[in-house]
Amino acid sequence: MKFLFVASALLIAVVSSSVVRKKGLQDCGPAGSPISFSGAVLQDQTPVPGRLFMDLTTTTLVEATAEANLQIRKVTTRVADNYQVPCLNGIAGTCTIELCTAIETYPDYVCTLFPQDVPCACPLAASVYYNPSAYVTFTSEWLDIDGGVNGDYDTRIEIISELGSANETMLGCLDLQYTLVAI
Repeated sequence: MKFLFVASALLIAVVSSSVVRKKGLQDCGPAGSPISFSGAVLQDQTPVPGRLFMDLTTTTLVEATAEANLQIRKVTTRVADNYQVPCLNGIAGTCTIELCTAIETYPDYVCTLFPQDVPCACPLAASVYYNPSAYVTFTSEWLDIDGGVNGDYDTRIEIISELGSANETMLGCLDLQYTLVAI
């Protein structure tokens, strides 16, 4: 479930840009994190509007449920001017959203990260999820961001439990580097 939450966050971040150049996908969680990621960005550029394709494997040792209140915290930054893309439609750009809410409210953005044989719903079992054709959709809203959409972007997606409390814990983290191009 956390995988799906992180994947959803990733898609949202990617959707924030016009074209994505093949740059990278790295796990950024601390050693021993209960959620980890591996894979690759599969294209050099992604048009906006368009899709960023990835070969994505998510390993989660924890179950994601609505009661767990796992949060996806995404920060998307254009590299050239350090511009932080605002939250565009509740899920794309720089946003924080509860995982199960993201799945229910934004299935077109989140469910494309799930393997086809895994239901896109909470709860999500602890497991290894492999999707060689995962993608994030970038909508035309990206075309209207300050400074235009063209450029290199970094997106950090963190899966957090107990967000904002003294016990806040990062359960997993994914860094994406890509280039967006308006079409």
